[in-house]
Amino acid sequence: MKIVPEQLSARDVGRLRLETPWEVLDPTVLSRALEASLLHVSARTDEGELVGMVRAVGDGVLYAHVQDLIVAQSYRGQGIAAALLDEILAQLDGRMANGSAIGLMAVAGLEPFYASRGFAARPSGQYGAGMTRIRSE
Repeated sequence: MKIVPEQLSARDVGRLRLETPWEVLDPTVLSRALEASLLHVSARTDEGELVGMVRAVGDGVLYAHVQDLIVAQSYRGQGIAAALLDEILAQLDGRMANGSAIGLMAVAGLEPFYASRGFAARPSGQYGAGMTRIRSE
């Protein structure tokens, strides 16, 4: 298994997203989102098959958000998600300012996985609950 930073295509990411309960995105919209991302990291088999990915969005200095951590169902439970997250965090740590914030929205039940990598659940202390606004027409 190879964990490598690389620009990912909308076609590959769209295929991986089919392994999640998330909505299917228009390829043009997905392509624009990928182009606007700070970083992409992929997991590929020795034969080159894409079996996992993660990306980061944000300004890359003070704020970043880990997004779309996906591992193909047949490859889950092998530590690939941990390797992907560790690599993107290392990439972000190498470019972001001291005191900067890296956030994410965890799938229900996966909070302990993210906590093991230094993420704190909210609300806690001075921080309120994270909130989301979904745009709809």
